[in-house]
Amino acid sequence: MIKTVNRVLLGLLGLGLFALGGGVLLGGLDLQRHWGFDVPGWWPFRGPADVVLGDEGRLRWRAEGWWWPTVIAVLAALLALLLWWLWALLRKERLHQVLVDSQDGTAARLDGRALEDVIEKEAQALDGVARARVRLAGRRTAPVAR
Repeated sequence: MIKTVNRVLLGLLGLGLFALGGGVLLGGLDLQRHWGFDVPGWWPFRGPADVVLGDEGRLRWRAEGWWWPTVIAVLAALLALLLWWLWALLRKERLHQVLVDSQDGTAARLDGRALEDVIEKEAQALDGVARARVRLAGRRTAPVAR
């Protein structure tokens, strides 16, 4: 589920940034005049001298007391959402190593994928099991097989 949401969000974000960057590039390099086409009337970037946000847009809400707290709250929520998204992308879903107590005071380290393969082969050796897939999750000292 998270992979699908991630791909859709990344696709929409990339498409939006690509369109915005292309529009700014068209206006900044004055390509519509050089190539002989016109942009829609609502488009804010008509030439190299145009600005993204004019004086009226910048100064409209400046005197309102709720403006800056709202802007800061929205940006903080957006930052928290993006940090959560980054954490979800970087989170390890598999255990790379499993620590096993060897009863002699030291812990043995087992490769997580090798242990997954062994559990899969043991499960497939059981009667009535045609195929098995195992993934180790949890902590290194307390793994959970799924």
